[in-house]
Amino acid sequence: MLAKTIFAFTAIRPYEESEAEQAFEQWLPKLERALTDPLGGLIDLFGKVVRDHPDEAITDLPDLLSDLKKAAEMRNILCHGSWRLPDTQGASVPFFVNRQMDVVETAMDCAYLDQVQRHTAQLACSVINTVTNMGWQFPGSAGPGKPIWDR
Repeated sequence: MLAKTIFAFTAIRPYEESEAEQAFEQWLPKLERALTDPLGGLIDLFGKVVRDHPDEAITDLPDLLSDLKKAAEMRNILCHGSWRLPDTQGASVPFFVNRQMDVVETAMDCAYLDQVQRHTAQLACSVINTVTNMGWQFPGSAGPGKPIWDR
């Protein structure tokens, strides 16, 4: 969702005639970064392209970016943690240490993971809404709004 949103915001951003050629030359490398950057870099690039757009795309961008960064931390725990056998209540504490040497101590059960999944889906919808609330159709969807790219 972040990569498609980065594409959308860089595609719909208006440019002065004198800026257009340089912006176009920089567009492909920016889109390549959106496809290859780790999640933290994508979140930063998403924030930058939204802030760089001259129309006010989203009023609570700092909150959304903060929530996305927290979700990225959880993603790292879920994906890179070493999961132990669950306890008698079905919860497991993944062995994970981040770069700041913080150790995960929270036991996670199915209900906790379901909550993480719902929150992640809500964040994805919030990211999509940054495009659709401006009247544009989210890339790759058949949703409402003006298409960004006609084939």
